[in-house]
Amino acid sequence: MRINKLTIFLTLFLAIFLTVLLGACASTPTQNGNSQPATNVVKVNIKDFTFDPAVVSIQVGTTVQWTNNDSMTHTVTSDAGLFDSGNLSTDDTFSFTFDEPGTFTYSCTIHPSMTGTVEVSQ
Repeated sequence: MRINKLTIFLTLFLAIFLTVLLGACASTPTQNGNSQPATNVVKVNIKDFTFDPAVVSIQVGTTVQWTNNDSMTHTVTSDAGLFDSGNLSTDDTFSFTFDEPGTFTYSCTIHPSMTGTVEVSQ
């Protein structure tokens, strides 16, 4: 069996293409540009003008994902300016990866009575 240069080229191209494609699918991008494994995500539900749960305790490197399941537009805005989702319509999500330990409070800028806290430990 004779293998020509075109066959070798196409085989190598396909191998590289699949490697890049599989690598891109291996992590989940987050709003702030970081990538985290899909299993390292804590979810917060926005419903009835509340963040549920209002307090989450996580480890450094964990991503928190907020989903607006309310009929109104809301924001997820750090009190210290660390993150800001912008306006989230119904079914929109916002994710942020916490890379430093600490206590991070946030609120909805549209409805300031809506508040939450993320406690991040090593």
